[in-house]
Amino acid sequence: MDNSKSIKEALDTTGKYTGLTKGTSMEPLIHHQRDNIIVIKNKQRLKKYDVPVYLNSNGDYVMHRVVKVCDDHYVIVGDNLLQREYVTDDMICGVLVGFYKDGKKYIDCQNSRLYKLYSRLWVALLPVRPAMFFVRRCYRWPINHIFKRGARS
Repeated sequence: MDNSKSIKEALDTTGKYTGLTKGTSMEPLIHHQRDNIIVIKNKQRLKKYDVPVYLNSNGDYVMHRVVKVCDDHYVIVGDNLLQREYVTDDMICGVLVGFYKDGKKYIDCQNSRLYKLYSRLWVALLPVRPAMFFVRRCYRWPINHIFKRGARS
């Protein structure tokens, strides 16, 4: 996410923030500097599968998915990550309500059945993500090295 104070300021003053994302932690759904997100100030406790925007301990804005709701915190993981994070309500600035895919197609995170199916499936796959990522890395490694060597010749 963008590391400026404008996100929290926008949410505090207007209740809404729109902008491009930074990073790859929410791929394959949301892509770096390509998809325009719409975040609103949250007014209630988050639910499983919600995607909050929060400030981490380094002061960076982060947007990851809730995989478990606990009494005093949330367990959150990026769609393209394996490590769990523990986030409290006071760290959360807002929650993703929708985004424009490639600046064209609007995805409504609150009402789209396809998006809800994706969210549930991706969270359910969390235990097997290490194997999925390993297979992807093994598949890409030779291809990347073959093309890099071919480009040098």
